[in-house]
Amino acid sequence: MSDTIYPKGLRLFPPREGAPDFVKGTLIVTLNELINFGKENDHLLTEYNGQKQLKCQLLEGDKGIYLKVDTWKPEPNQQPVAQPEIDGNNSDLPF
Repeated sequence: MSDTIYPKGLRLFPPREGAPDFVKGTLIVTLNELINFGKENDHLLTEYNGQKQLKCQLLEGDKGIYLKVDTWKPEPNQQPVAQPEIDGNNSDLPF
């Protein structure tokens, strides 16, 4: 397991006193700090539909909710699960 990495530029705070139950907290984004973190940690970024992303997990600990960078990656030697081929002659299909 790798060390916990906290993203810079993203801060979570608990809901203010008296807030309705559906308010779970406040997220503050400091754009320059987040952009610099992404540039300095390009190896932590993932890509989706041609866009760079910083994937984080929202967790709960002793001091409340917090964010950490999600560094999980699938094992490189895992084989994908084979999907059955579908053709017009499969008699075991329900349709």
